[in-house]
Amino acid sequence: MSALSTRLNKFGLPAILGAVLALALALTTGLSSLNFGLSGSAGGESTAVDKGVVSDGRLDIAAPSAVPGDAPRVDVVRYGNMSLEVSDAEASLKSITEIITAGGGYLSGSSRYGQDDQLVISATFRIPASNFDSVMSRLREQGDVLSEDVSSYEVTMQLVDLEARLKNLRASEAAFITLLKRATSVSDVVAVQAELSRIQGEIESFEAQRAALADQVDMSSINVSLTLPVSPVDAASGNFDLGYEISSALANLINVGRAVVTAGINIVVIGIPIAVIGALFGSVIGRALTAVAAWFKKSLNGSGKGMRRAARR
Repeated sequence: MSALSTRLNKFGLPAILGAVLALALALTTGLSSLNFGLSGSAGGESTAVDKGVVSDGRLDIAAPSAVPGDAPRVDVVRYGNMSLEVSDAEASLKSITEIITAGGGYLSGSSRYGQDDQLVISATFRIPASNFDSVMSRLREQGDVLSEDVSSYEVTMQLVDLEARLKNLRASEAAFITLLKRATSVSDVVAVQAELSRIQGEIESFEAQRAALADQVDMSSINVSLTLPVSPVDAASGNFDLGYEISSALANLINVGRAVVTAGINIVVIGIPIAVIGALFGSVIGRALTAVAAWFKKSLNGSGKGMRRAARR
């Protein structure tokens, strides 16, 4: 008989089975708790964005119904972004500026960074909305298009709301001017002038907002980014950083070591006590089952002897 068999017989098969079952139960319970925690960690659903509210919190005023036969009013702000790879950034910027100027637009601003073969130029142009599509088409011919994005959003209700407020404020302004002419006492003049100043201030503010919004509708914005071709060596190396890669490998090694140490600690702190408790329960249950089996066997033997004696008589 091998040494392993001797130890198993000495410790007791029920105790060993009890320890194994206890560890399996603990492992199953732990995995179930982990899965529950992961499934319950999802965030709440995102809420929808209200679209019918202007900046001051009030609902947009509905646009007036169109006269039969007239096209409905639609005011749209359009933006364009384009990234081009060119052989000469300075020459391309000059050529693009000429295209914009010919289309009735102008250069709004530009910036550049890098130098030599790593020079990048970014420029923002304003172009009449009616020429937006044709200008974008011509810009695509100025180099290799790396990326392009065109976006737009409607501001019809915002403009209608501003125009309605301006109309009401101007009516109030005219009424207070009439009251100011009729005022006789100093207190009445002061009160009317204060209210009139407030109304005129709101008129100026809303007129500025309407003018800015109307300018965005009339003049679209196009942002153009110009880059030079990337050399094969730079393309192959990319953003490779030897120091970072070494640090990342050391960090992975430390994480693996921590995981191994943590697993060993869990086995010692959790696994051994659970195995001992399971072994004790398995031993007790095994002894109880052994005693029951012995009693049952003894009972069967006693009954068999009694039957044989009765048959002899």
